[in-house]
Amino acid sequence: MTDSTDDIAAKYGNQDSTAGEAEEEEMADPVLGDDSLGHVALKDSQLFVGRSEMQIIAYIDQHERDGLRVGNYVCIPYPDATTEPNEDEVLLAAIDRLEYRPITEVNDWVDGGGYSDFGEQNLAYVSHLDPIAIVKHDRLKDTLTRQTVDRPPKPGEDVHLIEDEEILRVGLNIPSDGIYIGDMAVSGDFIPNDENPLTYLLSNPNSTDGTADEGEPAIFRHLLVAGSTGKGKTHFSKNILRQCAVSKQYPIEVPPEEQEAFGIDDDIRHRYLNLFVIDPEDEYVEMRDDNPGLSPEKARELEDKGVAVGGLDDDLQVFAPVTANSQPTLDDIRTFGIPFSVVEKRPQLLLSSRPKDPTFNAIRNVLNAYFGRFDDDSNDEPTYNDFETWLELNGDQIVNNDNILAAVERRVTGPIYDRVFDHGSTSLDEYTNDMFNRGQVTVVPTGHLRGETEKLVLLALMTHIVENKIDTGVEHPQIKGTPMLLCVDEAHEYLSSTDRPREKYLVQNFRQAAKRGRKDKFGLYMVTQNPQDIDDEILKQTNTRIYLGLQPEVVERIRIPADYEDQIVTFDKGQAVVDAPDVRPVEVQGLDVCVTNHSN
Repeated sequence: MTDSTDDIAAKYGNQDSTAGEAEEEEMADPVLGDDSLGHVALKDSQLFVGRSEMQIIAYIDQHERDGLRVGNYVCIPYPDATTEPNEDEVLLAAIDRLEYRPITEVNDWVDGGGYSDFGEQNLAYVSHLDPIAIVKHDRLKDTLTRQTVDRPPKPGEDVHLIEDEEILRVGLNIPSDGIYIGDMAVSGDFIPNDENPLTYLLSNPNSTDGTADEGEPAIFRHLLVAGSTGKGKTHFSKNILRQCAVSKQYPIEVPPEEQEAFGIDDDIRHRYLNLFVIDPEDEYVEMRDDNPGLSPEKARELEDKGVAVGGLDDDLQVFAPVTANSQPTLDDIRTFGIPFSVVEKRPQLLLSSRPKDPTFNAIRNVLNAYFGRFDDDSNDEPTYNDFETWLELNGDQIVNNDNILAAVERRVTGPIYDRVFDHGSTSLDEYTNDMFNRGQVTVVPTGHLRGETEKLVLLALMTHIVENKIDTGVEHPQIKGTPMLLCVDEAHEYLSSTDRPREKYLVQNFRQAAKRGRKDKFGLYMVTQNPQDIDDEILKQTNTRIYLGLQPEVVERIRIPADYEDQIVTFDKGQAVVDAPDVRPVEVQGLDVCVTNHSN
């Protein structure tokens, strides 16, 4: 704890102004000294705090005016008379509005037109404050605690620009340990100062010794990173994801399938996170390597503030899907194909549009009949080409209406299915345990895929993940029994509300996954330039939202924290607003350097 935090009373002193003195000071707009911005005002203004409304304004000293900005954090001490022995208290507030106000009525219009140049010294500079919390310092225990604003400060009390990191952290309820997001800022300037900005962390408690659950990690309440093109979404996300890829364990239920198969008696175990990244532009693959532009000095500086740096090396594994006409060109990867067996319980994957009920029921019957030919002892595997041949020979035995059979054939046959299913030497099922290893970052690049082929591949892959994570009686308990953070870049492409059966089926699954994230230890990390297109039900469950610069038309269609609606359209690259659970929305500045390799 800093020296200033150790003794708030010594820093701020005892302010013992009378109401009459305060009125005289306001009229003169006095200079109160270098340690004060100004003082709490009362003359001609009400001073109150209430359950639904508060009003606190301060007069700012003339020599402090130029440095203040809307959004700056300030604190106001409560005098000893209002606090308990051995305790000091300050009110933490944010500047909500700044205005010039006439001290007296001045007729500044001169004969002949125009205004006289009477200068700002003839005006009071007024700051409207938005109270955030009361921060109490227990001098005996040397601890800071946060409480609700339940009383106003005294008229005439000095107002100070916040200088103490811990008062700011406690007052805003920012965790003192967790996932590094960026450094606190106001209008792009670091706070409390450039040399020692306050790090913004997301709650990420864990149980490294496997004995206790210390709280709820924010990642399992889901994250959204939204920003227009060129505002640094990928750079920002790589830096966050790199912080997630550290040795932290999370408690998770042991799937019944594993309990029975391996004779496990415990219901709960502790496992490291699997970070699974869908990479549509082949950018996150670079996280395997160090950033050549990150100097050793900068790396040490970041490590000293608790930021993980450097490439992930073998802790990052790359698995790329292959189709009939597309092969990845990246080095050091493993390829896999989408097996036709994924549609056995998911006939929606074969539907590009909604069929009538008789047709859909017939499709179910056809698939059940085909897959019913294979059992656990069979040496044969179902394939799409075999299914096509079988349907041509046996379809009329399953569907006794020629028109419905023709509709079924139109739906479930076509070149896209030939391109997608059963390619590559290894299938998704065979690689599942390797792809979802605990303590591993798995990146699936899809830059080599195009159009509907890419969409079908990813719909099949994400459905495979989410159903094995949230269902009962799962086929792959490795997925269910491993804490997971699933990062989906360009999330609006896959998780938007739609009537198309494939996408709708995926969205419905993700709605359930979003609701069950904390229980199943399954977090969603969505990156998008079009947050307004993501399904509303999924967004409602997304508790942490990071907004980089956005276009005005996007801001109009989503819920941005009210204090930042106008500012966010002017944000520079890396400048963001973080709206996280139990923490006041704040501005942060992301790192200007990527902690892993980032070529763009």
